Amino acid sequence: MKKILLSLALILSFACVPVRGDSIMEKVALYIPNRLIDALDMFSFSLGLGPTIEARLMGTRFVDVGAGANLVCYKFFKHYNRQYGFGVDEGWYWSFIFVGEESYSVIDSTRLVGRYVENRTGIPDPTTRTYDFFDGNRDYWAIGGALGFILDGDVYIHPMEWIDFALGFLFIDIKNDDLVFDDFR
Repeated sequence: MKKILLSLALILSFACVPVRGDSIMEKVALYIPNRLIDALDMFSFSLGLGPTIEARLMGTRFVDVGAGANLVCYKFFKHYNRQYGFGVDEGWYWSFIFVGEESYSVIDSTRLVGRYVENRTGIPDPTTRTYDFFDGNRDYWAIGGALGFILDGDVYIHPMEWIDFALGFLFIDIKNDDLVFDDFR
């Protein structure tokens, strides 16, 4: 019984966190669309074509093994933080467990795909703008991999999005990304 009460208190404390859209009617009306969109947020992938070679397995950016390089790769993106569209990326990277080096960028893209440059040496830093939890272009906690030789593809799951999806059933939105009526104006 104590565990149930403690769990309920924890859930209620999270429910009291201010979120976008304060109307209960708004949350109920957009409940199904928000659950569907949160389900789509749980994974990402891209498929590209261009002079590229890469192989990567990643259990977060901290545990990353692989290497790759491309001159210019034209890609379709369905990426982290609701980036959908086409873009051009270029660069190179290598990583062994938690050390590596990278010079990678999305240099051109459609409106919904963010452009960015990532130049780093050593351990990736989750506090950089690129990995921002709410609107960063890349997910530090992503798990997945990439493989390519001329035809390039990657698939990742996003554990924090899985948590956001599960808590969404209780009207808790830790990513603060659920739709509200103002989004349609």
